[in-house]
Amino acid sequence: MKKRILVIFVLLISLKSFSCSCECNWNCNFGAISDNQEFVALVKVIEYTDYFEHRNEKSPYSMTVEIIKKYKGSEDRKRIKIWGDNGVLCRPYVEKFQIGKYYLIAPSKIEDDSEPEQKDDYDFFSCWTDHLSVDYNKKMAYGKYSWWRKEISLETFERKLNK
Repeated sequence: MKKRILVIFVLLISLKSFSCSCECNWNCNFGAISDNQEFVALVKVIEYTDYFEHRNEKSPYSMTVEIIKKYKGSEDRKRIKIWGDNGVLCRPYVEKFQIGKYYLIAPSKIEDDSEPEQKDDYDFFSCWTDHLSVDYNKKMAYGKYSWWRKEISLETFERKLNK
């Protein structure tokens, strides 16, 4: 009986597990990722833009963000679109990002059109930390900045990024 319960438990857990096979060769914390990405910015989530349907429910598939401050890169637009997961991609779900909240981001640029995504939009990758939540009033970012640092002031981040 214990064996059956264990098998059922493992099956239930595996059904809810993340299907993305992640590979990170060394340091996938935000500090390292932001050093190596072409574009890094402080943004505010404006709206969920596109949706996908799953089990008769609509879920956000992309979001429009306003660039508050660009730290790195040649992006000239004031607003950009960032795509999330639709259930089969190795990306975080967009609903993780709250409308009206601020984030420090180091996204990847989408290189080719693939309906509905457009070239020069952006996405995140679930296997590394390419975004941190920000308390804009305190000017502090929170999340996996490094192996030992889980928060960093925006001023300190900018200083470290420009070294």
